[in-house]
Amino acid sequence: MPLPTLGIALDLGSDRPVAAQLAAAAPLLRTAAEAGADSVWLGESYHATPEPFHLPSPLITLAHLAALTPLKLGTGVLLSRAYDAHRLAYEAALVDQLSDGRLTLGLGLGAPALRGTLGGPDRAAGAHLDSVLHTLRDAWGVTDGQATRAGKADPSPPARVAPPPLQPGGPRLLIGGQGEAAVRRASTVGDGWYCATNYSDTLLRTQCARLRDHPSRTRTAISVNRLCLVGGSDAEVGAAGKAFADVTGYYTRRGLWNAGAAAGDPPPVLVGTPDDVLARLGVYGAWGVTHVQLRVLPAGVSPATAVRSLRLLADAGAFAPGK
Repeated sequence: MPLPTLGIALDLGSDRPVAAQLAAAAPLLRTAAEAGADSVWLGESYHATPEPFHLPSPLITLAHLAALTPLKLGTGVLLSRAYDAHRLAYEAALVDQLSDGRLTLGLGLGAPALRGTLGGPDRAAGAHLDSVLHTLRDAWGVTDGQATRAGKADPSPPARVAPPPLQPGGPRLLIGGQGEAAVRRASTVGDGWYCATNYSDTLLRTQCARLRDHPSRTRTAISVNRLCLVGGSDAEVGAAGKAFADVTGYYTRRGLWNAGAAAGDPPPVLVGTPDDVLARLGVYGAWGVTHVQLRVLPAGVSPATAVRSLRLLADAGAFAPGK
C-alpha cells in the first residue's frame, strides 16, 4: 500500500510577530520543497487573547506564501462561520489566481461564537455550511443554475466571480467534521474530508470507512493533519517528547484532544524514529488516507528540529512517489 502524499502544516500564532514567524519558517519551507513535499497548509482561529496557533484570515497569509514557495497551498481548515460565502468565493478565486492554481480549500464550521459575526450569516450550522459549499460551487462555475437546495431545484442563475479561479471548477473543497454529515458533504458536494490535528485515530478510521462506503461524485481525498517529530533514536525522541505541550494543552483545556478516542487509543501524533513514523503512515494509507500534513513546527519546537524531522523522513524515502 503506497504511503499518503505528505505536506506540511505551518503553525503561526498570535502570540509572536507574524513576519518573524514566517522568516523563521523559511528554511522549513525550502526543506519541504527540496524533500518533495506536496503542500503547505494553514489553520484558522479567532482568539480574544494571544495563543500559540492559529491566525485569522489564512487566505491573506497564503497569498503571501504563494510568492515564497512552489508548494501547493491549503487551508486546514478555514472557519466558514466567519465568512460571507460570496466574498469567500471571490477571495479564494483570487488566491488561486495568485498561486497559479495551487489552492485547496479545507472548510469547517468554526465555534458557535462566530455565528453571525465577522460578516458571516446568523444561520444554523448545517444549513450554513451547505449554503457556503453550494455558493462556492455556483460562483466558480461548477453548476448551471439548477443547483439543488434542500431537495428543490433553484432556477436562479448563479452569481459567478471575476476573475474566476485558475483551476477549472475552482479549488478542491475538503470538508471537516466528526460525524456522518461531514462524510455526506465530503462525498456529494466536496472533494474529500479533512481530519483535524486533535481527531483520534479511531475517529479517523471510522470516517475513512464511512467515506469508503458512501457514494461519491469523485475520488474522495482524505487529508489528515498530525503533529510530527522524528528523531534518529528512541532516546532522542523521548528527550523531545514534551515539545507538543503548548498545542496539546490548548486542545486539552477545551476538552478537544484525541476526540472520539476509544479506550487505549494512543495520542494522535506521529512521533518516533523514521521507521516508526513510516509504519504509522502505512497504517493510515491502508485505511484510505491520501494526504498527511506534518505539523513539525508548533510552538515549543525549534526550526532546526522541524527541518531535521523532514530530512530524516526524506532520507527514509517517505516523500518518494509510490513509496
